[in-house]
Amino acid sequence: MLLNVMLVVSNVTVYAQKTAALEKFLQNKELTHASVSFKAVDLNDGKTIASFNEKMALIPASNLKIVTTATALDTLGDNFCFQTALTYGGTIKDSVLEGNLYLKGSGDPTLGSEFMTGDKEDFLKYCLTALRKVGIKSIDGDIIILDQLFGYEGVSPTWLEEDLNSYYASGVFGISIFDNTYRIYLQSYKPGTQVKILSVSPEIPGLQLTNDLKASKRKDDGSRIGGLPSSYEKRLYGTIPARQTIYVIKGAIPDPGMFLANYLHNFLGNNGITIKGKATTFRLAHKLPENDRVIAIIQSPPLSAIVRETNKESNNHYAEHLYRTLLMLDSLNFSNYWERRGLDGSSLFMADGSGLSPADAVSTDFLTGVLIYMYNKTGTMGSFYQSLPIAGVEGTVASFLKETPLAGKARLKSGSISHVQTYSGYVEDGDNHYVFSLIVNNFSGTRHALKKAIEELLVGLF
Repeated sequence: MLLNVMLVVSNVTVYAQKTAALEKFLQNKELTHASVSFKAVDLNDGKTIASFNEKMALIPASNLKIVTTATALDTLGDNFCFQTALTYGGTIKDSVLEGNLYLKGSGDPTLGSEFMTGDKEDFLKYCLTALRKVGIKSIDGDIIILDQLFGYEGVSPTWLEEDLNSYYASGVFGISIFDNTYRIYLQSYKPGTQVKILSVSPEIPGLQLTNDLKASKRKDDGSRIGGLPSSYEKRLYGTIPARQTIYVIKGAIPDPGMFLANYLHNFLGNNGITIKGKATTFRLAHKLPENDRVIAIIQSPPLSAIVRETNKESNNHYAEHLYRTLLMLDSLNFSNYWERRGLDGSSLFMADGSGLSPADAVSTDFLTGVLIYMYNKTGTMGSFYQSLPIAGVEGTVASFLKETPLAGKARLKSGSISHVQTYSGYVEDGDNHYVFSLIVNNFSGTRHALKKAIEELLVGLF
């Protein structure tokens, strides 16, 4: 087992002690059959203090969001905003729009998002105010959502079937609404009995739920939503805990564009705008506006805020929209992009932007390279550094390192899918600044035991 050992007796730093901590970690029984990649660098002098298989490309899970968000910030800048345009075709005469009303999707994942500040219907109220301002009280034509920007594949072909239809694997289209998520409210009774469906919010027109959910003695959520991602026919199966007065599971809206078309049509109608036409989308109508005029521009929060949410809470929905947006920038190739910034991109394989796909792979050498690049570019006050949650305090790492000397001293991105556990980020302890990345694939035992071993590794290193 070859470790990167450096002994500098005359200069306080004794890297051999740090590699000893890594050696101890690698002896854990949870890693008997595992593949491990690790690299840690001292940011003060740029030297590697410990490494193991750092060139090996492994499945990174949500650590891939580091690549997605860093590329987005480096390319588009902190202040970039998505812009969704409300436009009309035709003419306005005597308070009547003689034509169609359009909402042009720009790939914004934050329309009505619960993860941004404000009421979820604020953008709809903004549209209503804009229509009134230009004097439109009635619409003779249709409400058409232009949702074609990213095409209609929606989900990655490499995502696992067990993840499809779940809120964390919702489809990615040119327009998004309410995080493309709906909630099913359930009630359960004694173990073994069928669960009762109480309601669905928001109501999805045409949604048909076949209910095979059962109550269980187990306390974890064992529920699944089956069916094709684009289909309105869904099957609920598996289990939820018994004797729950209200229990909530979340699913992915099958066709966000059509849902928004109906929602906007009803919202305007309920607020005094008469609409004679129907609600539809480009996918169904195949109709683009000709010489349309802008009524209003709905602007997203700045990219810095979107990246903060993406990394702090590991938001797949946001990450996938950033990924699709970046792919449209002159067919951006992520590996080549980082090659031009001095990194070896040959170990990066991206099937998506969130890390949900088991076809993703990257090395810790590459991830630490991205982290170092962003640190050198914008420092600790930069939006990328600040987007990573503080270990032991917040986000997906609120409980990680909590009872250790490193609590509050590390900003980390975690990642986990089946048999995968990853952590990458920065450690700051006084004048000492470090960056590291750890990827573990195919570990044995429990995830809890592995996390404890990783905590011991990090405390021993830093």
